[in-house]
Amino acid sequence: MSAPLPPSEPTAGPQHSHQWEELLGQVSGDQAMVNQTLADLRSKVPGYENVPTPSLEASVRRNIDLTIRTIRDGLEPAPDQVAEADALAGERYAQGVPIGSVLAGFRVSLSLIFRNILARAPEAGIPTEQILTSSTLLWALGDAFSTRAVAVYQEKEVSRAVTDSALRAEWIRNVVTTSMPPAERIRGATLHDVPTNEPIRAIVLNAPSGAAVDRMQRLESWAQEADTRVLAAVQGSCLVGIMVEQPIENVHATGLTIGLGEATTLDELPRSFQSASMALEAAEKVGRTGLVDLAELSWQLGVHACPETTEILYRLHLAPLENSGEFSQHILEAVEAYLNHRMSIPLAARSIPVHVNTLRYRLQRFSELTGADLGDLNTLIELAWVLASGRHRDLNSGSAS
Repeated sequence: MSAPLPPSEPTAGPQHSHQWEELLGQVSGDQAMVNQTLADLRSKVPGYENVPTPSLEASVRRNIDLTIRTIRDGLEPAPDQVAEADALAGERYAQGVPIGSVLAGFRVSLSLIFRNILARAPEAGIPTEQILTSSTLLWALGDAFSTRAVAVYQEKEVSRAVTDSALRAEWIRNVVTTSMPPAERIRGATLHDVPTNEPIRAIVLNAPSGAAVDRMQRLESWAQEADTRVLAAVQGSCLVGIMVEQPIENVHATGLTIGLGEATTLDELPRSFQSASMALEAAEKVGRTGLVDLAELSWQLGVHACPETTEILYRLHLAPLENSGEFSQHILEAVEAYLNHRMSIPLAARSIPVHVNTLRYRLQRFSELTGADLGDLNTLIELAWVLASGRHRDLNSGSAS
């Protein structure tokens, strides 16, 4: 007796392969399923109400083709292999559809496709195992699609944020420093919530190379603490911007000198910027910090504007101290404290601090060395001027240079 023949291979595979291809072809051409998907997307997924029908139908058909391709390949796709996710996410992002709705819409479409397959499978004689395998593939497809679509949205959001930030900064720079066309000025004001007819003020502060980010953060922190709204942008080695609301008084911008322009309407902001720039330059010249405008600087503007006067007053009141060595600094410390505390010797002495008799002695030595009369109003004004200029620091080098 001959040896028994080995069991024959099942012949169902090829037969089911043919039937499977026929079923997938029917699904691909099912216009009723496309129409049902469109109706479900419109009614069940927020954000799809305003998507044009041709765009929506095209994406449904892409989803059908993607599903059929995944089943035919028999492989779970990786996110970077689902190009349809890039196309759909990019299109829906441009249409203003939230990412959550995009993911929900794809699930609706995928669910209807699979239900269509399940409904046709028994009549086509498709084995349960093949249906289960396809189900697993479609779950993997949904995950891959979602991962890629989310990544596309994130990339779009970052790109838009960068673009919006650049456009915002450009508008701020231009509206503050140049004569901008009215339409562009108003469009930007509307976008950034800047009043067009109410008083606003330009601001400017120095931001040396490498310090712009730190200065911007400190400016924003001060604005928040002072309960005001500031829009600022880097312009060369400065920060320029707009202060929309009056800040709370007595909230000091620690470590910053901010030039504040006169109050104007939006169309005259460049004029406010000019006064803010003058205030900043003068304030830094006399060592002022915080928020400073021209009115607050008062006579100190002259220190910046008239260096010739400063030179005269230096030679009159400070040059005689050049040969007094370190003691000259103690004398000037006493004079400055005396002026800053309304000529009150007890308050001035406490601020240094020294004994009141020590303060009197130092003031007396100043009068002896310079011939200045600390009871004369003009002398007090002249001393305030030259000390505000910072020229007394030249005494450290023992010269007026």
